[in-house]
Amino acid sequence: MENQFQKWVNLSYLALALLAYYIVYTLVARVVGMYDLETRVKDIDLIVRGSAVLLGALTFFILWRHQQANQFMNEVMIELSRVTWPTQKETTSATIVVIVMVLISGAVLGLLDYLWTQVLRTII
Repeated sequence: MENQFQKWVNLSYLALALLAYYIVYTLVARVVGMYDLETRVKDIDLIVRGSAVLLGALTFFILWRHQQANQFMNEVMIELSRVTWPTQKETTSATIVVIVMVLISGAVLGLLDYLWTQVLRTII
């Protein structure tokens, strides 16, 4: 039963590796721009992309080979499969309730703000 969700676990590892790539690439590219390393180092873009890809691939490989991480993620997927998700009708009605309550709260707070402003103008 544990390996039933392994493809989803691997997909989440891939998403995390892509996120690590993006973060490293963005940060290193900013540092390169900040210190004007484009003019000093030849092929700096290749180095930046290569290091980001290497770190992303390393992140994926470490998570993929880590037994405790795989066990934990499989348990998470098993628990998520047991969750009772709301229907579309329940979600729509709950959303409408939230929107109505936000509008009512906004109207009440706006009225109180207006009244308080009028009281302060009268006093001052």
